[in-house]
Amino acid sequence: MRTFIGIDLDEDARNELASLCEEIRNTVPTWTRERWVPRENLHLTMRFLGEFEPDSIGALVYALGSELAAHAPFDLPVLAPADPVPGAGRARMLWTRYDDPESRCARLAATVDDVLATFGIPPEERPFAPHITLVRTRRPKGFSSAHGFSGSVLTPMSVHELTLFSSVLKRSGPVYDRIDRIRLGTR
Repeated sequence: MRTFIGIDLDEDARNELASLCEEIRNTVPTWTRERWVPRENLHLTMRFLGEFEPDSIGALVYALGSELAAHAPFDLPVLAPADPVPGAGRARMLWTRYDDPESRCARLAATVDDVLATFGIPPEERPFAPHITLVRTRRPKGFSSAHGFSGSVLTPMSVHELTLFSSVLKRSGPVYDRIDRIRLGTR
């Protein structure tokens, strides 16, 4: 089973991000026909697991629950509502990036990595950057703060649980299913 751990969004956050995506599509025509993440698939990935044995899901959820109970819920403020990655001149995707000044989300990601290590999954090599992918493009293209989205105000994301997702790849794009939720701060 292809799986990942992420932060699921509430309806208000989904609606807010879907409105931002619509605003970008209407304002920056060169991005209109790209591969926008469907509203129902918007999430913040904590860690991609890849193929994971379905028989081990219960043990994984239990282990995550035990360790994540030590993390209190928190809010992540938005740093950049529409951030071109890897850069403004040759963007391959647009992210909504979140500020993590107290490293709470990064510490949460490190805890997830520690739990996954007990299941034989090596730690992520790249530094954790809390973000939600809005759109991907096959060919790099320009996107700058001159488009006016860097000043858009979005509500901070509330982080009170992680979700274990399965991902089925289809021709039309991935379909995500929520397998289980793991609450923070239950100690």
